[in-house]
Amino acid sequence: MSELEKAVVALIDVFHRYSGREGDKHKLKKSELKELINNELSHFLEVLPRRP
Repeated sequence: MSELEKAVVALIDVFHRYSGREGDKHKLKKSELKELINNELSHFLEVLPRRP
């Protein structure tokens, strides 16, 4: 499996860890997306500059 394929599989796995907690397993509610971003992308949130 290529590196890109592994990355896509990892993204799908993370998506499914958060989706369906509050309904449809194939969609993220806003609250689920917020939790995913805060938990899985916290380093990016700290490093990236805020846009006005």
